[in-house]
Amino acid sequence: MPPTRSCGASSNERGTPVSEDRPRVSVIIPYYENPNGLAQVLDGITAQTYAGEIEVVVADDGSATPPEVPAHVRVVRQEDRGFRAAAARNLGAAVASGAVLAFLDGDTIPEPGYLDAVVARLRVEPRVLVVGSRRHLVTGEAGAVRDLGEPAWLRAAWGYTDDLRAVDDTGFRFVISAVLSCTRAVFEQVGGFDGSLVGYGGEDWELGWQAWLAGIDLRHEPAAQAVHLGADWGGRAEDRAAAIAEKNRESVALASRITHPIMRPAGVVNAVPDIRVRWAGETDPGIAVPVVAELLAAGDVHVELDAVPAVFAADPRVRTADDPGPAGSGRVRPRFDVELLRACRIPAGGLQAVCEEVSRLGGYAEVLGPEGEALLRITPRRALARGEHQVTRLDREWPVLTTPLRLEDEFREAGTRFAE
Repeated sequence: MPPTRSCGASSNERGTPVSEDRPRVSVIIPYYENPNGLAQVLDGITAQTYAGEIEVVVADDGSATPPEVPAHVRVVRQEDRGFRAAAARNLGAAVASGAVLAFLDGDTIPEPGYLDAVVARLRVEPRVLVVGSRRHLVTGEAGAVRDLGEPAWLRAAWGYTDDLRAVDDTGFRFVISAVLSCTRAVFEQVGGFDGSLVGYGGEDWELGWQAWLAGIDLRHEPAAQAVHLGADWGGRAEDRAAAIAEKNRESVALASRITHPIMRPAGVVNAVPDIRVRWAGETDPGIAVPVVAELLAAGDVHVELDAVPAVFAADPRVRTADDPGPAGSGRVRPRFDVELLRACRIPAGGLQAVCEEVSRLGGYAEVLGPEGEALLRITPRRALARGEHQVTRLDREWPVLTTPLRLEDEFREAGTRFAE
């Protein structure tokens, strides 16, 4: 195997600015017991036309036998506690010294101009996640190699999203960790991959989601081409039931980590909601109870109050502001923060719908009631991270509640609707 180039950087050289023409690039390869695949990936790195320094870090996910690599390739290892590609990539990034981090899977071979294309994109747009393209090669029974090209769904996505320039909050679905690059600054801002994920798949979507909420953009770089040895996930499994079970494990793991409605089942109480509502001041149960009950039906919502009415004492979605629970800290955060300014009757699904509209428009929003009064303010986490200032005012015919209601009548009316 030909030797790869290694920068041999000292710690005080770590993170050369990407604005320089040829920043140091650290290629990080998660690995598990695939020496032939790794050898071809390392050969592909050796063949790169990039004129800057290239450091290679192989992050071994607990192989029984450590990989054999050239002297200048660094190997870091973690114990085998299941498929932990996310933790392995974080381990590699932690010891890497480059200002650019290029993640390649252990069976994904970069074409000679791959790193040139990645670095060129990051010099122009340093605050993006760069996703490359990968063709899939499969070997038949007779040894004939067939080029399957890039999966059709991705080729289509690059077109209708203008290489991810025109994505919405669901753009994370096009982030592929096998051909993913970013600056060290972006990686550290986002917090790296979620190292707690165990099992195949999902860590790239979760990273894309976190980056999006942090104000980072996504880009597909067509010139960053690689070849994957084997079919795309959808074409690998011969046992359909096993493939569905594997994909379902990924969906379950991501449902608690990505709050967007397309990633979690409706009607389920989640530890962290998509929308967090803060309502200060109101304590009369004749107003607070009906309004909060309708908020909980208005989307994937949690509500923070000065005092929790007794009827919601057992509901984990209703808390006091000084005890926000899991939604108040940690890696998983609500996508929207809403400040309720006036007690109003919001229809089922109404708050989720208006939040999605605000996300599409960009910036912040103020929702106005029938008389032009401000009902609530919506702050998308991404808009806050990007320092956006645009405020859109949206009209809704949501009636304001000024007089306490008789709760017996409210409960009976709601129960009667369910019984019909």
